Amino acid sequence: MRSETAEDLAQKVAEAVLAVPGVACLRPGLRSLLRRAATRPPAARAPGTPGPPGSAGSAGSAVRLTFDARGSVAGLQIDVVVRAEQQAARTARAVRAAAAEAAAATPGAVRVTVTGIV
Repeated sequence: MRSETAEDLAQKVAEAVLAVPGVACLRPGLRSLLRRAATRPPAARAPGTPGPPGSAGSAGSAVRLTFDARGSVAGLQIDVVVRAEQQAARTARAVRAAAAEAAAATPGAVRVTVTGIV
Protein backbone atom coordinates (compact mmCIF):
# COMPACT_ATOMS: atom_id res chain seq x y z
CA MET A 1 0.00 0.00 0.00
CA ARG A 2 1.15 3.51 -0.65
CA SER A 3 1.89 5.94 2.16
CA GLU A 4 -1.75 6.86 2.72
CA THR A 5 -3.74 5.45 5.60
CA ALA A 6 -6.57 3.00 5.12
CA GLU A 7 -9.10 5.71 5.96
CA ASP A 8 -7.60 8.05 3.35
CA LEU A 9 -7.71 5.29 0.76
CA ALA A 10 -11.34 4.50 1.61
CA GLN A 11 -12.19 8.20 1.21
CA LYS A 12 -10.39 8.32 -2.15
CA VAL A 13 -12.33 5.27 -3.36
CA ALA A 14 -15.62 6.76 -2.12
CA GLU A 15 -14.99 9.98 -4.04
CA ALA A 16 -14.11 8.04 -7.22
CA VAL A 17 -17.26 5.93 -6.90
CA LEU A 18 -19.50 8.96 -6.33
CA ALA A 19 -18.16 10.47 -9.58
CA VAL A 20 -19.45 7.49 -11.61
CA PRO A 21 -22.55 8.41 -13.64
CA GLY A 22 -25.60 6.62 -12.28
CA VAL A 23 -24.44 6.38 -8.66
CA ALA A 24 -26.93 8.09 -6.36
CA CYS A 25 -25.02 7.55 -3.10
CA LEU A 26 -23.05 5.11 -1.04
CA ARG A 27 -24.83 2.99 1.54
CA PRO A 28 -24.63 4.16 4.29
CA GLY A 29 -24.48 7.72 3.07
CA LEU A 30 -21.19 9.54 2.72
CA ARG A 31 -22.31 12.19 5.22
CA SER A 32 -22.59 9.63 8.02
CA LEU A 33 -19.24 8.12 7.07
CA LEU A 34 -17.55 11.53 7.23
CA ARG A 35 -19.25 12.35 10.54
CA ARG A 36 -18.05 9.05 12.03
CA ALA A 37 -14.51 9.65 10.73
CA ALA A 38 -14.44 13.15 12.23
CA THR A 39 -15.38 11.85 15.67
CA ARG A 40 -12.97 8.91 15.60
CA PRO A 41 -9.98 9.30 17.95
CA PRO A 42 -6.54 9.59 16.30
CA ALA A 43 -4.96 6.30 15.29
CA ALA A 44 -2.38 4.79 17.60
CA ARG A 45 -0.03 4.05 14.71
CA ALA A 46 2.18 6.48 12.84
CA PRO A 47 0.67 8.40 9.90
CA GLY A 48 0.94 6.50 6.65
CA THR A 49 1.25 3.11 8.31
CA PRO A 50 -1.26 0.69 6.81
CA GLY A 51 -1.63 -1.27 10.02
CA PRO A 52 -1.80 -5.03 10.33
CA PRO A 53 -3.15 -7.20 7.55
CA GLY A 54 -6.91 -7.35 7.70
CA SER A 55 -9.66 -4.90 7.02
CA ALA A 56 -10.32 -1.21 7.36
CA GLY A 57 -13.74 0.29 7.84
CA SER A 58 -16.54 -0.76 10.12
CA ALA A 59 -19.15 -3.34 9.20
CA GLY A 60 -21.56 -0.54 8.40
CA SER A 61 -19.29 1.46 6.11
CA ALA A 62 -19.90 1.59 2.37
CA VAL A 63 -16.24 1.01 1.45
CA ARG A 64 -14.49 -1.91 3.09
CA LEU A 65 -10.84 -2.68 2.39
CA THR A 66 -8.87 -5.83 3.05
CA PHE A 67 -5.08 -5.82 2.95
CA ASP A 68 -2.58 -8.59 2.37
CA ALA A 69 0.54 -9.18 4.48
CA ARG A 70 2.52 -6.64 2.41
CA GLY A 71 -0.09 -3.93 3.02
CA SER A 72 -1.47 -3.99 -0.54
CA VAL A 73 -5.18 -3.95 -1.22
CA ALA A 74 -6.31 -7.58 -1.46
CA GLY A 75 -10.06 -6.96 -1.45
CA LEU A 76 -12.45 -4.07 -1.75
CA GLN A 77 -16.20 -4.17 -1.17
CA ILE A 78 -18.49 -1.25 -2.01
CA ASP A 79 -22.22 -0.79 -1.39
CA VAL A 80 -23.93 1.71 -3.73
CA VAL A 81 -27.40 2.98 -4.53
CA VAL A 82 -28.05 3.43 -8.26
CA ARG A 83 -30.26 6.02 -9.94
CA ALA A 84 -33.45 4.48 -11.40
CA GLU A 85 -32.81 5.73 -14.93
CA GLN A 86 -29.50 3.84 -15.08
CA GLN A 87 -28.88 0.15 -15.64
CA ALA A 88 -27.67 -1.30 -12.35
CA ALA A 89 -25.31 -3.84 -13.95
CA ARG A 90 -23.65 -1.25 -16.20
CA THR A 91 -23.27 1.18 -13.30
CA ALA A 92 -21.84 -1.56 -11.06
CA ARG A 93 -19.22 -2.39 -13.72
CA ALA A 94 -18.25 1.29 -13.94
CA VAL A 95 -18.06 1.50 -10.14
CA ARG A 96 -15.84 -1.59 -10.07
CA ALA A 97 -13.43 -0.06 -12.59
CA ALA A 98 -13.31 3.33 -10.83
CA ALA A 99 -12.76 1.75 -7.41
CA ALA A 100 -10.02 -0.56 -8.71
CA GLU A 101 -8.21 2.37 -10.26
CA ALA A 102 -8.54 4.56 -7.14
CA ALA A 103 -7.27 1.77 -4.85
CA ALA A 104 -4.60 0.52 -7.27
CA ALA A 105 -6.19 -2.93 -7.03
CA THR A 106 -7.09 -5.47 -9.65
CA PRO A 107 -10.73 -5.35 -10.79
CA GLY A 108 -11.09 -8.95 -9.61
CA ALA A 109 -10.44 -7.81 -6.03
CA VAL A 110 -13.40 -5.40 -6.12
CA ARG A 111 -16.92 -6.51 -5.22
CA VAL A 112 -19.79 -4.09 -5.82
CA THR A 113 -23.20 -4.56 -4.23
CA VAL A 114 -26.16 -2.52 -5.44
CA THR A 115 -28.19 -2.04 -2.27
CA GLY A 116 -30.98 0.01 -3.77
CA ILE A 117 -32.34 1.98 -6.70
CA VAL A 118 -33.78 5.48 -6.32
